[in-house]
Amino acid sequence: MDPTRRVLSSRPAGSVETVRPLPLADGEAAARVAARVRTSIGAERFDGSFANKALFRVEAGVLEVAASSRVLSGLLERRFGDLIRHSAKIEMGECVVRFVVAADLFGAQTIPSPGAPAPTTGRETPSDDAVLSRPVAPAARKAAPRVVPTDRYRFDTFIVGDSNRLAYNAAIALAEGRPDAASYSPLFLHGPCGVGKTHLLNAVARRFKEVQAGATVRIIGAEAFVNEYVSAVRAGDVEKFRRTLRRVDLLCIDDVHFLSNKQSTQGELLHTLDELGRGGAKIVLVSDEAPRQIKAFSAALISRFLAGMVAGIQTPDTPLRDKCVRMFAQQRGLNLDATAIDLLVQRTGQLPGQEPSTVRDIEGLITRIDALHRLVPESEGRPAASGAIGALLVERALGHAGGSTVLDPGAPLRAPRPVRIDAIIAHTCAALAVDPVDLSGKTRHPRVVCARAAITHLARQLTTLSYPEIARAIGRPNHSTVITAFQRFAKQLAADEAVDAPGAPEARTLNVLVRQIAAAAQSGRR
Repeated sequence: MDPTRRVLSSRPAGSVETVRPLPLADGEAAARVAARVRTSIGAERFDGSFANKALFRVEAGVLEVAASSRVLSGLLERRFGDLIRHSAKIEMGECVVRFVVAADLFGAQTIPSPGAPAPTTGRETPSDDAVLSRPVAPAARKAAPRVVPTDRYRFDTFIVGDSNRLAYNAAIALAEGRPDAASYSPLFLHGPCGVGKTHLLNAVARRFKEVQAGATVRIIGAEAFVNEYVSAVRAGDVEKFRRTLRRVDLLCIDDVHFLSNKQSTQGELLHTLDELGRGGAKIVLVSDEAPRQIKAFSAALISRFLAGMVAGIQTPDTPLRDKCVRMFAQQRGLNLDATAIDLLVQRTGQLPGQEPSTVRDIEGLITRIDALHRLVPESEGRPAASGAIGALLVERALGHAGGSTVLDPGAPLRAPRPVRIDAIIAHTCAALAVDPVDLSGKTRHPRVVCARAAITHLARQLTTLSYPEIARAIGRPNHSTVITAFQRFAKQLAADEAVDAPGAPEARTLNVLVRQIAAAAQSGRR
């Protein structure tokens, strides 16, 4: 506030009015007004009416009493409006007093009364951008973490495919200051987790500093933005906070969707973007959702986002997954053979009932394969003497992976819709090199017996058929034999017995065989 501002001081009745300078910061001014109101109405009444419900704050010389609801705001104005205006005049001079609704400032945190000790909540930072009516001592504030570019996140380590090419090209153009990129700011990158948004954000910052020596670049996560803003407002140091963000040549903000429902912080971000835009600075924003999909977000901010370049990044398609598998394996010094690569590319696609794999998922699978390659005994799937890692080790890595992007041999099979029994029969017979005609015969050849049991097991989990219907489908005269086969096969699966599968040479155990047949039947492959 203006240090030359003058204000009437409190005085006894009949005395002569005097004036004194009041070089107060905004936070201190709000605290002084709140303290005067508290003294006037008493601590108990003040706490009952204001604590956790309303806050005093000053911006640009305007005193705002922010309440948690419209009803409370009206009630406070009726009961205490005149007193608050009088207190503000004494502490601040002639000023405007507004009663506003700011429900987003009131979460689970406890708002202390003026003069009361700050509560201990066990949280490092507040959940929102609430402004206290008294400043917090600097020692009580904790520094918010800042995002910094790392050597790992560079343009030359970003794997490009059709699903991310537009975002990649726009990011390079903005980072290098190409003439055709003048209208790309703000660059808004969005997409699901694990597809490379943060990688591009950091790559832009790194390349920008390389191209423009001496440029000021700031990278910050949205949560850190909120925390720093809250700390600055509580300390009456908002101008310093603004200087750190508005005097830069490039501002990069990660996880913008975190600001959902935080209206006050969204307002601060809006003014920051406008100020940077007027100064010609570049802006890069990252979000898990597209601008119009972020819930409870400022229409003005969405408009600013859409005025620049909005580029979505999708989960990797088949060619990009192939590139990722090969690059991550090369980085770890793994020699994957063609069958292993093909299996990884296929199984990291969007299988029925599962979410598509991201680049991060693929990198995690390569990490598991590397661990198995180095740590498991010879009998559990080490590669052959040639050193090339085959599909068997990949199957074991997929089986040990958690999450919905891979098949776990120990988990029940599920299908989003029933699978046709003839597809199960066809794929089972192909994997075990069995003639479908033999299923209805009397032969007790081990592979035929295994095929009947595997078909029954898969049909019970992937179709809605009963035991008699399954028996008829494979030409068995009595469904009791099918039940017996199902029970025996369940024990063999639990033991993960070895299997002779000429049509699926990598399926050396029953669990692997069943998973391969299930995936083939569900995807409709022949």
